Amino acid sequence: MSRSTIYKVAAICAAGLLVAALGSQAVRAQQAQAKPQPRERPMMGRLAQGLNLTAEQQKKLEAFRKGRQEESQAFRDGMMKDRQEMRQLMQDPAANQAKIDALIDQMSKVRADREKSAIRSRIERDKIFTPEQLEKMKAFRDGFMRGRGPGGRGRSGFFGPERGRFMGRGGMSWRRSHRLWW
Repeated sequence: MSRSTIYKVAAICAAGLLVAALGSQAVRAQQAQAKPQPRERPMMGRLAQGLNLTAEQQKKLEAFRKGRQEESQAFRDGMMKDRQEMRQLMQDPAANQAKIDALIDQMSKVRADREKSAIRSRIERDKIFTPEQLEKMKAFRDGFMRGRGPGGRGRSGFFGPERGRFMGRGGMSWRRSHRLWW
């Protein structure tokens, strides 16, 4: 192969790489400008299907969820501001102790109000469901908390409860199998 042919092939490859790089930058820019799609909530779909929720109940639940989400965001923003102020006060060696105490009391009151609101909201949420749906939801929650999950296969998947997270082949613990490697 002659030198001029090698230069032509190298130039074509370089041009191809340049076009690919520019194309990928254009795609990234387009994706950055695109609005993020709302996150799908698969558990809500399964829950709605399992409880046989009506369209009206689904609308009420969505409105309830959005209200709680806005309330949670306001709580987080307020607590973040208070924590930042507390950090600044703690870094100042000449900080006023009364101001620190007042800020601690304020943060405690906000947390207590949040807890009270959560309990009131749970009561309001339960009014959306029928008694039969509440029983189904309680059974679902109990199974999930015992590690069965929505599929009911146990905390460790298909293998059963005797084989936990760090169990290897034949029930050998992670530490024992790790020692065998050394």
